[in-house]
Amino acid sequence: MKQLHEWYGDRITFLDVVIRQAHPGEKRGRYLDYGDKLESAREYQRLEGIDWPVLVDDYAGTVHRQYSKEMADPSFLIDAEGKVAFYGMWTHAPALKRAFDELLARGGTGAPVAGGIDRMPHMLASIVDGYRGPARGGRRAVRELDTAGLGIGTLSRLGSRAKPVLGPIALRAEPMRPAAKTALMTGLLGAAVATRRAGARRRAGGPRR
Repeated sequence: MKQLHEWYGDRITFLDVVIRQAHPGEKRGRYLDYGDKLESAREYQRLEGIDWPVLVDDYAGTVHRQYSKEMADPSFLIDAEGKVAFYGMWTHAPALKRAFDELLARGGTGAPVAGGIDRMPHMLASIVDGYRGPARGGRRAVRELDTAGLGIGTLSRLGSRAKPVLGPIALRAEPMRPAAKTALMTGLLGAAVATRRAGARRRAGGPRR
């Protein structure tokens, strides 16, 4: 997203909207009130080095509910007429770049663009650079993320260690060729399944292989 902002920030207004605590745990629990949510947003902007405005949804999550209740990390591209030109269920910089280029080529109007919607669970960037979020919540947040989705919490911890190698691929804003993307995701999903099975054996006290 920072790369996209560098490329398009003079033509497209970037806004982050803090909607909820996605990974509460023993270090950081759920928001207790709106003041707590505001403080968390300030911390997020500071720790992540966000150079564009960060807005905060109300405590009830009204904006989130109006736009989408599916995921905690969606992205919306709004055209110059106020219409949703593109919706990404899981924020993905290459998909947004395609949408940006198509909308700008149309003069900023003419929704939808880039197919209008992307429901693909783009997980590679989250695995390589997404561990900071659950880590702030604590070990319980990581364990719950493991339980919810194929060992993703542990896999993201391992992915963060591999960031020097995987970062240039996972965190690129330019679209990747489909064949390369498929090969990478197949390998990562296989690693996730193996990680979850190993974790289940440890919890059950079974033998390690």
